[in-house]
Amino acid sequence: MICPECNLIIPEDSRYCKECGNKMEVSGEEQETLSNQEKAERLYREGISLYHQGLFDDALKRWEETLEQVPDFQMTSYYMGIAYYDKGMLAAGLECFKKAEAVNPVSPAIHYRLGMAYYAMGLLPESEFHFKKVRSIIPNTAQIHYRLALLHQKNANLDEAVDELNQALEISPSFARALYVLGTVYYQKGMLKEAADALRKVVDISPGYVMAYYWLGQVYFHKGNMKDTVEAYNKALSLSPKFADAYYHLGVAQARKGEHEDAASSFNKVTELDPHDSSALYHLGNSYIHLGMLNKAEEVLSEAIKLNPENTQAFFLLEKVGEIKRSGAMEY
Repeated sequence: MICPECNLIIPEDSRYCKECGNKMEVSGEEQETLSNQEKAERLYREGISLYHQGLFDDALKRWEETLEQVPDFQMTSYYMGIAYYDKGMLAAGLECFKKAEAVNPVSPAIHYRLGMAYYAMGLLPESEFHFKKVRSIIPNTAQIHYRLALLHQKNANLDEAVDELNQALEISPSFARALYVLGTVYYQKGMLKEAADALRKVVDISPGYVMAYYWLGQVYFHKGNMKDTVEAYNKALSLSPKFADAYYHLGVAQARKGEHEDAASSFNKVTELDPHDSSALYHLGNSYIHLGMLNKAEEVLSEAIKLNPENTQAFFLLEKVGEIKRSGAMEY
């Protein structure tokens, strides 16, 4: 479109000339289109506001109305995908992200969300494709290397996972989640020293990182260092007092140290949090035997077998209790 006052070429949807300020005349049809654009803009922004208030259904309704006014308006389909994803409606979210991709096929944000949706749905090859798309568009992004590492870890491609995580950490050395995953990958590879080093860096950066302390406990246990194992699990439990798995592994470490009273306390805590944990009841029975509490041992071992008739360890230990009681001996 050409401004009749200054002859400057300006965009077709301009209402004023940016050079001379002349108000442009528009046809009735153009005026209707402009009105639709204005309505779409208002509805779109209302949807954004509602989304940030956590009102996902209301936001989605506004965005549907936006698309009725102007199909493919700005990033409407993209934001609808995010809202559906946040609601746990992954298939609906994925369809919206696909529509957004059709309009803007080179948007790294859209490819990232497609990768996340496919990952959440367990469609790992598709997820990897879109994360690699993001990496090709913006290669120096720690988050994308991290996401690709998670995919490699799920596929048991541990060397590739380490490579991606190291690239993420070159870009962002204090990326605690990347360090944490690196620690767990090293643990899977049996590289316990490297695992411990990575996980200690995590808790230095983020002292409240519960799972890093938990996995430190796992690493120390497999290194045979029961003192540090107990300390790591206790730290995890100080941050997350209802963490049943941490109580369980703490009890195993305490029993390994011969601290059977403390072990019994830990296993009791597991059974409080999860009364159906047959394995915890087996270990609790074992601790009671060491403490000479044979009746208690019989009770919990019987319960372990009731919960899981295939718990052969509990069955044989229960027989052992019977032998001890019949002989009057306490050697175990």
